[in-house]
Amino acid sequence: MNATTSLLPDVEVVELDNGFKALLLERGPLPVVASVLWYRVGSRDERTGETGVSHFLEHMMFKGTQKYAKGQIDLQTAKMGGSNNAFTDSDGTAYYFTLAADRWEQALEIEASRMRDCLLDPLEFASEKNVVLEELAMGEDDPWRPLYQTAESLLWQVHPYHHPVIGYREDLERLSAQGMRDYYTRHYGPNRAFLVVVGAIDKARTAARIRELFGPLPRVAERDEPLREPPAAGERRAILRTPHSVVRLCIGFPTCRMGERDDYALDLLSHELGNSKNSRLYKRLVVDEEMVTELQVMNETRQHPGAMLVLCELRDGVTPAAVEAIVREEVRGLVEDGIGKKDLARIQAQIRASFLFQDEAVLDSALKLARFEAGTPEGYRTLATVLPTYASVDNKELRAVAAKYFDFDRAAIVLALPAARPGKGKAGGGKDKRNKKDKKAKLDRPTRTKGKGKGKAKVGAKHGAAAKKAKKGGKRA
Repeated sequence: MNATTSLLPDVEVVELDNGFKALLLERGPLPVVASVLWYRVGSRDERTGETGVSHFLEHMMFKGTQKYAKGQIDLQTAKMGGSNNAFTDSDGTAYYFTLAADRWEQALEIEASRMRDCLLDPLEFASEKNVVLEELAMGEDDPWRPLYQTAESLLWQVHPYHHPVIGYREDLERLSAQGMRDYYTRHYGPNRAFLVVVGAIDKARTAARIRELFGPLPRVAERDEPLREPPAAGERRAILRTPHSVVRLCIGFPTCRMGERDDYALDLLSHELGNSKNSRLYKRLVVDEEMVTELQVMNETRQHPGAMLVLCELRDGVTPAAVEAIVREEVRGLVEDGIGKKDLARIQAQIRASFLFQDEAVLDSALKLARFEAGTPEGYRTLATVLPTYASVDNKELRAVAAKYFDFDRAAIVLALPAARPGKGKAGGGKDKRNKKDKKAKLDRPTRTKGKGKGKAKVGAKHGAAAKKAKKGGKRA
């Protein structure tokens, strides 16, 4: 066995005639099992006028089936001492359980029941709609989410990544229970889903049970391919007026798909640009110039071409133009110089450690398998080449990738400025104060909701399990 194949988990693949697929990984020594049922159904599948239905449906999947009454899914999980939850993102929706090895199979029964037999009761639908609308309102109050979502809407104007996972309020308010049922019937079926099971399992028994529960379920229509995003004809800008007291800046560049070779180079570049205290932008904007209190650089690749995002929270009085100028300088330096040999080795080592650490818990391991199975052309088998690919990227390639994607003529640039208050004059102005004397000032690094564009990025996060968990709507309430 060579070094590459040794990195591939010993997964047993079960494939059914109706298109359902399961990945089974036996793992000890703890008597715990994690299961992830991943639907290839996300916000990109929503039609005009039904935005947010994927995430809303995720909530309703816990509200009862023909076999499990309202509240029974969570009650049974709690009685067994386990946990469950779910998330929705642009490309998919996942439901997961963690249970003891002697009782975990009930998770399979639950998943088989709600794949085609959810009640979607109109009264429950009306009640849960209020919950989802409140979740949307809370997201609007988050200082980062509107900034991120506006950048997305500029980067993707044709592709359905344009609209937020949680949807638009106007669509959610007029969505009917029948409209959701039509969406559920259209998209939720065995050929649009796969299962990952990791832990102390008997693989033969598990495979037999999967065939028994999921084999009889009927296929649904295959997934439509979304419209492709045409190349941007120029830089796109937007200004938001928000109720918050500080100025924030987001710069986004369109990039590539998850799992493409450029994706790995972009992970390395994002870390060098702004994802550690040794990074270019952190040293320049936070430490030396003291212009920024919060900084994040994210490589947000997806199943369709994604984006590289730079997000900054500015100190009081610092002009956005001054921060943008420094970002442009450091990006240009990255294109010209790439990453030094010692820094590249350090970043590669950190990514390797992060990637391997994500296999420590069975749920993280299951989510990691699921993320690669859903997001890359080779599926979970991509895991065999992740670390060798990171290790093989050299500085010449890094410079070429930086030059290819970090083009400000195709960038989306969004400012979030404090709304003008009566008698206070125009918001967003001020001198370029760098507060050189305040050497001991504590950086304001508020906690953000986990998810795309809302959490402190981890090295190689997209290739993690829990790290890429995320959805912009948040986990179900």
